[in-house]
Amino acid sequence: MPILYRGLVALVLVLCAGISTASADFVDPLNIPAQPSNKAQSSILIGVTQTPGGRWVAVGRRGHIIYSDDTKSWKQASVPVSVDLVAVQFPTAKHGWAVGHGGIILHSSDSGQTWTKQLDGKQLADLLIQHWKPLAEHANEDNPSSTYALQDAERFKEEGPGRPFLDVHFTDEKAGYAVGAYNLLLRTDDGGTHWQVLADLTDNPSAFHFNAVQVMDGSAYLVGEQGLLLKEDPESHRFTPIPTPYNGTWFGLVAQRESLLLFGLRGSAYLSHNRGQDWTKVDTGTDSTITSGILLPDGRTALASADGELLISQSNESAHFERAIPFNTTPIYGLAPVAGEPAVVAVGADGIKRIDFGLTPDQSKR
Repeated sequence: MPILYRGLVALVLVLCAGISTASADFVDPLNIPAQPSNKAQSSILIGVTQTPGGRWVAVGRRGHIIYSDDTKSWKQASVPVSVDLVAVQFPTAKHGWAVGHGGIILHSSDSGQTWTKQLDGKQLADLLIQHWKPLAEHANEDNPSSTYALQDAERFKEEGPGRPFLDVHFTDEKAGYAVGAYNLLLRTDDGGTHWQVLADLTDNPSAFHFNAVQVMDGSAYLVGEQGLLLKEDPESHRFTPIPTPYNGTWFGLVAQRESLLLFGLRGSAYLSHNRGQDWTKVDTGTDSTITSGILLPDGRTALASADGELLISQSNESAHFERAIPFNTTPIYGLAPVAGEPAVVAVGADGIKRIDFGLTPDQSKR
């Protein structure tokens, strides 16, 4: 089974550390703009979204960001860094955010054509130290977690900006969350001008990675390793656990009204119609890691797998999925809908493509 790109966090950190110490000529990709390439469309792309204005924007390796208004012709955006980017989201037609390795958060105010840096790993380390230092001063033997977190942040600053963000979600052009490795959770209320560390508000004592964040009815949901699902309490703003029936890693969730669809390793997916009080195992039709999921315009759900499968639910209940036509052979890492058509835009190991699914294999035999 192909290895899921976003699951290689630990390996990427080791490799980055090795490169930075092994070569005196190393230049930090946080300081190098993404290079123009006529192969950007076919290079590894990891995240994709459709803006409310109808434009598709995709992000990937070496800071590549491309965009299109018709899914046919693609242009490369101007990006100030060349680190790998893994997620992108636009709450409005103009304003969008992208995140990735090196603790990077990028912002666009022109529908994805140009991007500016809001935060990088060096600034992130300082932000974490500033957050944990006063809390550590009041820590005691019975509750030393703040002291450990401060020591971790100081180590992070010393070792360099290797800690990645893995997902981003904004509800409008001002309020949003960015999540990532080792309990990394930030929030902004001013469009990313300032970011607030929320790590002390999470019930995540093992500092598991947060792989995805979604907001439903004003509450943020975080998913991560070892069955982790946290929900933000609207009053206390603490992120408390919701038990899930699977101990493996979740890579994302699709939220709609009171329904939650979790998906992750080995084709695992579970559905709740009451915000996580009860769960039903979903027949995904695959044992491959599910890398991405989206809600389609007609109310159904589409899932993508690391084996290149596109899986479509047979109703808006999302309890049963069937493989769509055509069948791909390379990993898919991200999906975006095509409004009004039975199609998706998919990104993965061989770049970006539009997939028109129309009929399922069973339907095509009738």
